[in-house]
Amino acid sequence: MPLELIKEVNGVPEIELLNKLHKVDFRSLQLGCDYSKEYVQGKLSRISPLTYGGNRTSILKIGLQEQENADSESNTINVLFFGKLAKDCAKVFIEGDTIAVASFIVSSSPTTSKDGENCLFLKALEDFKSTVYVYVKAIIHFSTEPMSLVPATRYTYTPLNELKGGMVVNVYGVVKFFKPPYLSKGTDYCSVVTIVDQTNVKLTCLLFSGNYESLPIIYKNGDIVRFHRLKIQVYKNETQGITSSGFASLTFEGTLGAPVIPRTSSRYFNFTTEDHKMVETLRTWASVHIPPSSTLVKLCDVQSMQYFDLTCQLLGKAQVDGASFLLKVWDGTRTPFPSWRVCVQDLVFHGDLSYIRRLQNLAVDILVYDNHVQVAKSLKVMFNN
Repeated sequence: MPLELIKEVNGVPEIELLNKLHKVDFRSLQLGCDYSKEYVQGKLSRISPLTYGGNRTSILKIGLQEQENADSESNTINVLFFGKLAKDCAKVFIEGDTIAVASFIVSSSPTTSKDGENCLFLKALEDFKSTVYVYVKAIIHFSTEPMSLVPATRYTYTPLNELKGGMVVNVYGVVKFFKPPYLSKGTDYCSVVTIVDQTNVKLTCLLFSGNYESLPIIYKNGDIVRFHRLKIQVYKNETQGITSSGFASLTFEGTLGAPVIPRTSSRYFNFTTEDHKMVETLRTWASVHIPPSSTLVKLCDVQSMQYFDLTCQLLGKAQVDGASFLLKVWDGTRTPFPSWRVCVQDLVFHGDLSYIRRLQNLAVDILVYDNHVQVAKSLKVMFNN
């Protein structure tokens, strides 16, 4: 795997994955040498925002500080990660982490260092079979398998009424308004989210990312969000939140009694019993102070990229494959957008296809996945005579 988490117990790695490789000191790095079976290790001293090069290749730049030679003038070196490895590392890296980079390329910087940093830098990319190892203090398991590895770091959360310009904070809040991610005038995606907490202070956040999936996965007003490393600024006398380096988010269903399951595209995140209590506390507060979300719309009023609730009639259903299930529905109105259709010719279809054709494209296809498939299968189709 290009990215590995190594659990540390009392400062000792639980599994030593680097014992077959040779560790290299920063001072001994040279141009033109083969470092395919060697690694460097140090403390993550600086993380730059994810950028994009030619062909939209993701690039992540960090500063790596050698802990063994902390007094050396050349104890810090820049490391550049490319492609999917850059995206994965950007989700996991936290300043202060101990990391190791194995199988890398040494390049020469075109500029002279002004702050004592090494003028060489390292390149790490999957095509070169580079591997990054991140040492974490502990790892706990979460119930959702794709999100099972969690660096157990303790975070402090700032109430919204204590925010000031220039701060970089971690916050919790209930969604009052949101605009799903859309492509901005530049190359990034943008999402607008307004949140509120028990202090009754609202905060509007302008969130940008080159990766659509890294922005908050919000379905409706009333969802609960957790933002890490949110930068606070004041614009036209209004306090705003914007993304900063290492920004990360989790989203939770805001309904009382619903399972506390984070929605995130990241496989690695921190979630503790204190976080669980925070979500439940916000749910209870919101149930009294925040009006229920009114996202029930008709198909004729649907907007692009909108999440909404739909009351409709089931006309037909079919098993598509092992992971998805098809529902054909209508509500008597026509969607303003072309509707993608699932080919049912080779499927075992339950419903009256001739009646569906007579509706003149008023029916739409909904694909259901994961744990919702069993519920979809149990729904009863409305048959017409």
